[in-house]
Amino acid sequence: MSAARTGPGAGPEVVVVAAVAEAPGTPSDRLIGDGLDLPWHIPADLRRFKAMTLGSPLVMGRKTYESLLHQFGGPLPGRETVVLTRSPEAVHHPGIHVVSSVEAAIDAFPDAPQVFIGGGAAVYADVLGEGPRLADRLELTLVAGEFSGDTHFPPYAHLLEENGGPFRRTFSERHEAEGGRPAFRFETFVRA
Repeated sequence: MSAARTGPGAGPEVVVVAAVAEAPGTPSDRLIGDGLDLPWHIPADLRRFKAMTLGSPLVMGRKTYESLLHQFGGPLPGRETVVLTRSPEAVHHPGIHVVSSVEAAIDAFPDAPQVFIGGGAAVYADVLGEGPRLADRLELTLVAGEFSGDTHFPPYAHLLEENGGPFRRTFSERHEAEGGRPAFRFETFVRA
């Protein structure tokens, strides 16, 4: 995929989907993982993730793929699972696409309406980082509070329109804490 990808007909919409801790000024800020697990269990977030990604290609790094094996025993059903790795021999599962770059993953599905980027940290950084940014939309679940973990979403505040970046908020839905689950909100940001 080239940096020139723009406008309708230029390939699938690239959608970053992530649940991210929101705890400014603490080590928990932007936390997304704790070993092979999520730092929280929010059923509404899992339902939203499923509804968004079902029937679409889902791109992830090898460690995120390993977390799915740990949590669910295999890839998520109903999706084309694409694993990014520098060691393709390390990924063995029928029906899994193995590629070496985000661009190759996106290029593998030129006719898909969307390609979802599901983690982990290095893959998110590739899509949102320096150089040509590939993401068209951010679908974030922002989880309030401090949590234990070891993996963080890359800095992204500078990408938001309110901070001079190209992503404009188009949707926000707040959910209060209840039943031992933290407060969270769903937010959608679209590249302007």
